[in-house]
Amino acid sequence: MKIAPDKKEMRRRALSQIVEEYGHISLTEAAKNLGVSVQTVRRDALELEQQGCARRTHGGIAFTGALDRGAYQQRRRTQTAEKKRIAGRIADLVPDGATVFLDIGTTCEAVALALLERRNLKIVTYSIRSAMLFDGREDFTVVIPGGVVRHIDGAIIGTGAADFIAQFNFDYAIIAVSGMDMQGCLRDDDDFEVQRVRIAMAQSRKIVLALTSNKIGTGGLVKLCDLREIDILVTNDQLPPPLCDLVIQTDIDIVPL
Repeated sequence: MKIAPDKKEMRRRALSQIVEEYGHISLTEAAKNLGVSVQTVRRDALELEQQGCARRTHGGIAFTGALDRGAYQQRRRTQTAEKKRIAGRIADLVPDGATVFLDIGTTCEAVALALLERRNLKIVTYSIRSAMLFDGREDFTVVIPGGVVRHIDGAIIGTGAADFIAQFNFDYAIIAVSGMDMQGCLRDDDDFEVQRVRIAMAQSRKIVLALTSNKIGTGGLVKLCDLREIDILVTNDQLPPPLCDLVIQTDIDIVPL
């Protein structure tokens, strides 16, 4: 029996809302949420992609529209335990007295909390939320660029941020991404963020990638770098075979949880 157009539209609207809430979701999880087959979700994802509302990824669907506050808050609640474990391992890697660039995002905010266990750090970040977590630590030097606060995620945006970051040399650049595809390409959805992180990476002795499992096999609008440019990878899941082979070939350090 053919699905009535109104029912099909309601299902696609529901799928769009799910994708917006999570940022990225696998076809299997989306099908489970909607109570339909994976093939049905795949067809709906194609329609959403043609409408410019989403982007199909390897085995999943990614949100491409403007992120609203509710959707961002949902992301803050996604994989919280995994983010905390990753953050803890990264904090273990950073010695007291180190100079650190800290990227923006919910995973890096978890790293900021974990770094409170260290002493005498010098931290540069364009995340006002992370910077505020260090308030009260007189042994920390925290540096942020001038600009306008983007309230949805606490990013400090402004034309001078790139030149500001370029002034510093870092022992560690701790970064996060919107996704990493199966070829090891790291991407983000915001060109503003990509430009600043690239500069920080070029100024860093070690580059540390904090990667939750929901980012593996996904993409983003703007390329940041290739996996081979990363020195240390901290993730909560085993990499699939193509990426495992790439890590072996490039001699990247994978830190187990």
